Amino acid sequence: MAVEPFRLRSRLPSDAKAAGVDFELLSRGRLKTMTPIQFDAAQGVEFADFLWTQLVTPVCVSEKVIQLLRDNQITGWSTYPVEVYDQDGNLYSHYHGLAVTGPVCEADYSHSTVVTKPPPTPNGRSYDVYRGLHFEENEWDGSDMFWVGGVRVVVDRVRTVFEQCKASNVRFTSLTEREVRVRYVQRN
Repeated sequence: MAVEPFRLRSRLPSDAKAAGVDFELLSRGRLKTMTPIQFDAAQGVEFADFLWTQLVTPVCVSEKVIQLLRDNQITGWSTYPVEVYDQDGNLYSHYHGLAVTGPVCEADYSHSTVVTKPPPTPNGRSYDVYRGLHFEENEWDGSDMFWVGGVRVVVDRVRTVFEQCKASNVRFTSLTEREVRVRYVQRN
């Protein structure tokens, strides 16, 4: 039986922006805070190196991850203060919010392949996805960690470091294999 890592829920109100916290800006290193963002374990049963949240952008990482980033001189990241609590309310102080501070490159789906996926349920409908995430390389400054649209991207060296050190609860998808539903992509 697989043991599931914790998934976190913020203690901020559902409209965190009204409380002065924009998680997207925080996760991109564009918003600074000295006050720790508090997260509670909402699902799962154990701590891992990467703790994802019920929201899209915030992620908390262990001290091990921070040390790997420092020791390997990885660029394009910073941290912000967090407090992570287990389901019994115990504080685990060895976590940091991870901000990817590399540039935000615009996603270009004009070079992606449209693939029709089978229905997820017997009575469901098939759906189309874009396979392949592309961007203009002149928008990228060479940072090891950066964004393409709303997707965190790391160079191969970062993936190798995390895999060799067995960082837990993180997986990597090649940009050529990255899929997003066509209906989720806003076309101009």
